[in-house]
Amino acid sequence: MAIRSWFSSLQFRLIVAFTLVLILAFGSVNLFVGYAAQKEAERFETRLGAARSARVNQMVSQYYSRERGWADLQPTLEQAGRLSGRRIIVADAQGVVVGDSQLGHARPWRPNDPGGIFVPIHFDGTQVGALLVANTNNREIIGDPAVSRLAAAVNLRLFWTGLFAVIAGIILIALMSRRILAPVQSLTSAARQLGQGDLAQRVADSAPGEIGQLARTFNAMAKNLERAEVQRRSLVADVAHELRTPLSNVQGYLEAVKDGVLPPDEQTVDTIYQQVRHVVKLVDDLRLLALAEAGVMRLDRQHASIAELLSQTAEAFRPASEAKGVSLEVQSPGRLPLISMDRTRVAQVLSNLLDNAIFHTPPSGVVTVSAQQVNNSVRVSVVDTGPGISPTDLELLFERFYRTDPSRARSTGGTGLGLTIAKQLVEAHGGVIGVESKLDEGSHFFFDLPLVNQVNNQDRPV
Repeated sequence: MAIRSWFSSLQFRLIVAFTLVLILAFGSVNLFVGYAAQKEAERFETRLGAARSARVNQMVSQYYSRERGWADLQPTLEQAGRLSGRRIIVADAQGVVVGDSQLGHARPWRPNDPGGIFVPIHFDGTQVGALLVANTNNREIIGDPAVSRLAAAVNLRLFWTGLFAVIAGIILIALMSRRILAPVQSLTSAARQLGQGDLAQRVADSAPGEIGQLARTFNAMAKNLERAEVQRRSLVADVAHELRTPLSNVQGYLEAVKDGVLPPDEQTVDTIYQQVRHVVKLVDDLRLLALAEAGVMRLDRQHASIAELLSQTAEAFRPASEAKGVSLEVQSPGRLPLISMDRTRVAQVLSNLLDNAIFHTPPSGVVTVSAQQVNNSVRVSVVDTGPGISPTDLELLFERFYRTDPSRARSTGGTGLGLTIAKQLVEAHGGVIGVESKLDEGSHFFFDLPLVNQVNNQDRPV
């Protein structure tokens, strides 16, 4: 099974692919170089044959000049034949053969035989004969044996060199592919463990290039999955914790009424009613948060100015602020650019920020609500003169069920989901929400909503 798995692995396929490339490359080089060497050997033989033919012609011409005829030419032709490696035939001016270097060893030459080279022989400007250097069927005589051996040696060495290079290349490719694919195999193993539920899996991400980028992406994914799993478990635990107390209270009151310990009067019913309202509010908040985080919450967007919504929401909180002795101020320019918003959801965000600001601002303090244009957005700010928020709390402020003031629990209506929902609602509008705060200097909550033209540009198809 392991061998079969290796044959189907990426490493084996890489080795096969590179092996084929090497074989094709070196095979092409060998064929080209061998063909070029063969052609060069043939050209060398041609030049050598021409030089030898010229030498034979010179020898035969000198013989005629010295002897004043073709008598006793045969020994000279046999010597010239051995030097040139060709069959040499000499005819007189009338075309009669007067000498043959292979006389008695080959078929007599006839004028119509193919493959001969006719070279006229002149003496004192007169043609006295003809020299025929003819090809022969004797393979030992054709060509220079040294040249043939050189061409064969070149081809043989090219073959062995190519074979050695292919083998060395296969070994090198196997080693390199194993090293290159090691991070991929590590990623595969980590991904398998991750799929089985081990979210703590991480891989080395120090490798350069695409492999390193892939490893870093995997680690980021694993970290996000682990964080999401922790949040899911925390959410389940927090929801169970938040629901258990009011439901236990309701159960306790009902059991007390049933046992006759408490009278079923208006005060008891009102207490039970408040606990049920808290449960319903928590369930509604969780449903809204789930819709917002899933990106399926529908917004009833309208093009409107934020100034009117600011005034209406602030007026709704004025009785509460006056009852606590907190001054509530609204500051906004007369004209603000239009934004595309769901008035109900934006009012919900602003109400949450105002409720938190008034609650944390001591008597004689001031809560200021303002709006202004910042670049391509309208920024809504809620500033209070409360005790401020510590840097540790700032990092967790928008997490589910997180409360900077543990005393603000179910008895005062807080569920710890308000800021989380506000963040999701603002982001659903394409905006951002943030906070700036220092201890003993108050807090500044703000959220930015894009202008109408910016929303249109984002929605326009690219």
